[in-house]
Amino acid sequence: MALGSQERRNAPRIVAKLAMQVAGADDGSVLTTESINLSASGIQFLSRAFLSPLTKVQLTLLLPPFGSRLRRERMVQCEAIVVRCEEAEGVRRPPRYELACYFSDVEGDDRILIEQYVGWRSLRRLPAMPAAEKPAVRAAAKRPARSAAKPSRKVGAKKTTKTAARKRPATRKRAGAAKKK
Repeated sequence: MALGSQERRNAPRIVAKLAMQVAGADDGSVLTTESINLSASGIQFLSRAFLSPLTKVQLTLLLPPFGSRLRRERMVQCEAIVVRCEEAEGVRRPPRYELACYFSDVEGDDRILIEQYVGWRSLRRLPAMPAAEKPAVRAAAKRPARSAAKPSRKVGAKKTTKTAARKRPATRKRAGAAKKK
């Protein structure tokens, strides 16, 4: 395996289309864009402007509501360093650049929120249980567990019915009524 093809990421990465702003470019402008993917340690996005690697930028991300942790949208602000800026593939006019940034300074609560969002989205991508296994699991969950003390009914044994159980109290009432007369 070549050295250039080794995976260097230490955090899982998810596909995420998040609204975001990038500030701190050389000309001082603010760029509004959308992310491509996200991890707890960085983000990738498209830009109309070229930003040279090692440029420090201010990012503002808009995290959507997710799970039970976040019930409404939340803005996360952090500092990041551009680690890669390449021209995006495909013919586009004006040219677009694909940038990757490493989060250099994120508040503790915001970092935890990003990690939880990435984890939540990663879990949602896990494959569902195969359809062949689902009915067996559901049927087993609906059936009550049999205890060892209760023997199973033998073939040919008489079955008591609910109607027989209902008749007993009625006959008792009649017997009580007969005693009163």
